[in-house]
Amino acid sequence: MKKVVLITNIPNPYRIPLFNVLEELLAAREISFKVIFGAPGYSRRMFQIDENEMKFKFRILDDRGHTFSEDGEKTVFMYRGLGAALQEEKPDLIIVSGFSPATVKVYLRKLTKGTPFIIWNGTIPRKTDNKFSLRKIQRSFLCRQASAFVAYGNLAAEYLVRSGASPNSVFVATNTVDTGFFSRETELRRKMNESLPVSDPIFLVLGYLVPRKQIHHLIECVKIMAQKRTDFRVAILGDGISKDSLIEMVRANGLERVVAFYGFVQKKDLPDWFARCRALLFQTGYDIWGLVANEAMAAGVPVVSSLNAGSTHDLITEHETGFRVRFENHAETAAVIEWLIDHPAEAVAMGRKASNYIQHHASLRMSAAGFVDAIQFALKQK
Repeated sequence: MKKVVLITNIPNPYRIPLFNVLEELLAAREISFKVIFGAPGYSRRMFQIDENEMKFKFRILDDRGHTFSEDGEKTVFMYRGLGAALQEEKPDLIIVSGFSPATVKVYLRKLTKGTPFIIWNGTIPRKTDNKFSLRKIQRSFLCRQASAFVAYGNLAAEYLVRSGASPNSVFVATNTVDTGFFSRETELRRKMNESLPVSDPIFLVLGYLVPRKQIHHLIECVKIMAQKRTDFRVAILGDGISKDSLIEMVRANGLERVVAFYGFVQKKDLPDWFARCRALLFQTGYDIWGLVANEAMAAGVPVVSSLNAGSTHDLITEHETGFRVRFENHAETAAVIEWLIDHPAEAVAMGRKASNYIQHHASLRMSAAGFVDAIQFALKQK
């Protein structure tokens, strides 16, 4: 039996279901699967994990000194003890997430032990990328050493090819979540809410409140709308280093009536919010993907999504499953949100199309199948 080891940073609630399905598909092909996590968690992550939900084999590296740096937006893992763990596991193939210190260690193992590896990548091009940067040179070198690649989506696949990956070795495993959970649980909540009185439409903002998310642009859009109407609500779910400044921005502009902050919400409670909202507002200055879009669409909620997110280009069909916008264009974005306020039936229909799209294009099983294709390709190359 061949053995595949996947290396990633920490256990989290949106990866566990994917790894469970991947373990099932590989077992059917007589391939053993195990995940090595760099650490049990880190300070910025507030979600709760039940290890009993992890049906796959796993091990967690020593978390002492596991990060090289950590701030409000970024954590760098050093994967202390990874070399010894791989020596013990003796995998036939390694999947490593991104271009991290773990990727360099995996490459060194290939040099000494001949173990092939797959790079699992979500990085997409950004305007600030320097063509001749040391990072680009390093990534190009690592791409030439990998046997295959798994990309979050089409933009990530294009990035890999530009970085030196052979196109026929790149497989797309659409980045996704437990779509069945959000679809099933949200529909249950909707049925429970049918007898409730009709309220102003709620627009949901979900994510970490950090500068990169550029939520201030969204508040500027709300400011334009509030000058004409107040028959809507914006619920901001999340926490982060920008929270206090955003609250002050809302207060300074007199928007407390239409904007409220509710703090971090665990996965199990999100369907309650999805069941009551008109649309998800996904603003960001840069996101390699943005799984909140998958969650909302699976729940039957249309998404007003930033063009700066990788998921927008794969999941959002304009005026079908949502809208593609630039939130820095405040007036244009405000007009889109107002359209959703004034067209409730069309918004519901759009949500149904979004849910159907996720079901047929971004399910857990479809994503796991992309991994399986890459694994089989790499093992044949070996």
